[in-house]
Amino acid sequence: MASRFVGFGKKLFDLARKPGEKSSTISTVVGVTPKVNKTRLEKAKSKLAIQQQKTKASGAKLKQTLFESKNKDFKKDDFTFATNLKKTPKVSEQKAKGGRVGLKRGTGLMNKKSNVNKIKKTFGTLSVRAGIDNNPNPTYADKIAGAKMKNKKKVV
Repeated sequence: MASRFVGFGKKLFDLARKPGEKSSTISTVVGVTPKVNKTRLEKAKSKLAIQQQKTKASGAKLKQTLFESKNKDFKKDDFTFATNLKKTPKVSEQKAKGGRVGLKRGTGLMNKKSNVNKIKKTFGTLSVRAGIDNNPNPTYADKIAGAKMKNKKKVV
């Protein structure tokens, strides 16, 4: 029902205007030039105005705190403008943790073993596993231990 009368007020206003006037449209603000202080006096006045506003704000906070200290029912758990003694986290501490954060290049690429290291580990420890010696580096004893292991596999 109300949708029938949406443009009715605008049409009524347009009929009431004088014949030479423009239509009832709202003009927009094209641009606002910024206030730039050029002289030292203007800069000092600007700083003074800012400081006065800060003083007003701190006075209002003080009034609120005094009011809350007198009226314990209004205060509830803590003051409205209580001082915060908690440590504010640094930007590095606010970063995300867990999951795959920081692993965009894959997992374990830095610890990947080369083929040479794999061979040394496999064949270098044959004699250690067989109990022949305690040297983890590849030696002639590893060849002997490997040959004996192959023979055992064929017999079994």
